[in-house]
Amino acid sequence: MAIQKATDVVVMEIDVAKEILEKAGIGRDEFAEMVGVKPVTMRMTFYNGRFSKKAVAKLEELAGEAREADDIDEVTEMIREAQEVKAGMIRQSMGTPIEAIGTVYLVPRNPYWRMVEFSDGTHGKFRAQAGKFLLGAKVKLRKVKGDEWELCGEYDRKDRLV
Repeated sequence: MAIQKATDVVVMEIDVAKEILEKAGIGRDEFAEMVGVKPVTMRMTFYNGRFSKKAVAKLEELAGEAREADDIDEVTEMIREAQEVKAGMIRQSMGTPIEAIGTVYLVPRNPYWRMVEFSDGTHGKFRAQAGKFLLGAKVKLRKVKGDEWELCGEYDRKDRLV
């Protein structure tokens, strides 16, 4: 962090301070309240780039908290990825394909293809009889290869999942 010590005031780069507050989700006025000064004084402090020792200490504290939160998010993401890999390995060793429920969002010119979107935002396509599974239909699909899927599950005569 770029900090220079002067007599009783600490000079800190304004961009660094703004970035810290932005990551913490705190506005300048709220930060002024946390430090114990008026909002106008804090605005002038940001304009001049001359922060009090108390303000710099609070900014460093907020930066540390932001780093800890980032580290926790990173570890959580790594754990989630590891769980997905483990579930995929188990599914692959047992020979059971991935199944998901999606919504038909497009019927292309080819009357036998349907484009589907899943709840996680991914897309795929599957083959169906012409005139079946029109826009908005909920379908249960099993992954075949690439972005191709095949129907699974039972449907009534109006193409609704039973």
